[in-house]
Amino acid sequence: MPAKKDIPNTLITAAMKLAAEKSWHDVTMIDIARASGLTVADCYDHCKSKGDILRQFSKKIDRDVLADLDDEDFDEPGHDRLIAIIMARFDTLADYRPALRSIISARGDLGPADSLRAIKTHFGSMRWMLEAAGFRTGGIQGSLRIAAMTGIYARCFKLWLDDTSTDSGPTMAMLDRELSKAALWDARVEKGLGKANRLCGKISKRCHRFAAKKPAQGEQTNHEKTQGSSGNASASAN
Repeated sequence: MPAKKDIPNTLITAAMKLAAEKSWHDVTMIDIARASGLTVADCYDHCKSKGDILRQFSKKIDRDVLADLDDEDFDEPGHDRLIAIIMARFDTLADYRPALRSIISARGDLGPADSLRAIKTHFGSMRWMLEAAGFRTGGIQGSLRIAAMTGIYARCFKLWLDDTSTDSGPTMAMLDRELSKAALWDARVEKGLGKANRLCGKISKRCHRFAAKKPAQGEQTNHEKTQGSSGNASASAN
């Protein structure tokens, strides 16, 4: 049996091998356990389903891509760096291409719950790819960037699966075009959010000024009422 710390990777390797050999839909957890040289109970301790193995596989790819980054590249333009990172991700996936075709053909063989988890995992992967390229992913603009990158990656991934060129040139060209288009929208969003923030700032200042004036006016009215009461009392005494 593999060492305990290697069990997750052993399961991933076995699952990808089986997916390359037959339809992912027909692969069972028992098949994966047998191919891994593990018991079903050992599999249960480290994953809950085939969908769980796919999520672990995605995180493994993330880790491999991020581990291969060179700190000296952080000074490159974000656009170029993001292309390099995504293409490095495709290079890392290259050995799994037959398995990925099987998995995509079966749509991951995922139920509703696993599909939602898969989407969350994929969004997380794209967040890290963007962050590694120097793009901020917080706030509204960051969320829009992640969503856009997820769509771009999905389209490029579909092309890459059948890209038979030696240098993945068609895939890289498509990625370059899609990111260039996204950059234009990103600039518009940033400009629009900037205007919205400035407008909200002005409205907030006016609200604070109005709130500050209201108590002062209230105090003045109370003072006038007090003076009026005193005057009426003096008149009555006279």
